[in-house]
This record gives sequence, C-alpha cells and structure tokens, in this order.
Amino acid sequence: MAIKREMIGQPLPAYTFEVERGKIREFAAAIGDTNPIYSSVEAAQAAGYSDLPIPPTFPTAAGFWGAPADYEGTNSSSSDLGFPVTRTLHGEEEYTYLAPIYPGDKLTGVRRLMDVREKAGKLGKMEIAVMETVYTNQHGQEVLRARTVAIVTEGGQ
Repeated sequence: MAIKREMIGQPLPAYTFEVERGKIREFAAAIGDTNPIYSSVEAAQAAGYSDLPIPPTFPTAAGFWGAPADYEGTNSSSSDLGFPVTRTLHGEEEYTYLAPIYPGDKLTGVRRLMDVREKAGKLGKMEIAVMETVYTNQHGQEVLRARTVAIVTEGGQ
C-alpha cells in the first residue's frame, strides 16, 4: 500500500498560525454553538476566561488554516507520508488541551505519524494511520495534542 512506514515517529515540517478572535466566533457560529463565551469577551471573562476560548473542536479547522498545503496536495505532510489525497478518509479526531488557547496566540504544530496498521474491508485492504500533532504557543509552552486517524483505501474505483 502507500503509507511510508519509515516515517513513523519522524517530525514533519512545522507550521504556525495565529488564533484570531473572528475565527473563533465564525467557527462557533458554523457549528451552531451559541454559548456566548465564544462570541462575547465579557461573557468569556464572566465565565472565568481572560478572553474568548477556542471551542473544543476548533483545531480541526485551524489545521486547514495553518497547513493549507496538506489540502492543496502540494508540498504537504500528507504527501511526505505517502497519503494519496483521493483515497484518504477522515477517521477520527481527539484533542488533549494542556493550557488555555486565546486570540493572539501563535501556535506552532508539529505532526508525526505514530502508527500504521492494515485491515481488510469490504472493498479491499485499508491502511489505518494514527498521527499526532503537538502545538506549542509563542512562549514555547505545549498547549494542545491532537490525535488524528486517517484511513487510506486500496483504490481502484
């Protein structure tokens, strides 16, 4: 199959993005989360935050903003790992928050392939890849770990 197992444990190129207040509001609206802590600084502060916190699944979209080459198919970590874009499916996401993330934070993500296993499916073999991205903020503090499972199908159709 396609995934480069020799890449297990190897860091891929880092990417950096800034957390924007408008993107937090936009994301909360897009997922239908009406909790005012995601749109009002006053409501966030009344709830004990210093600013708008990021919604729990915000890192999924932030990955698109921070590492756009992955989704354009050029010079991407996906191609570094041997993931064929047209045969890769999203399996799951899991986030571990280690510190608050607020507007103005500059996050740097470093992704690693952690594991690959094969499984037989109804349409042929599949490779199931587990990746982890560790995010640090502008102070070098680790603030988030994201675990992603991707499924690469055998193809043919």
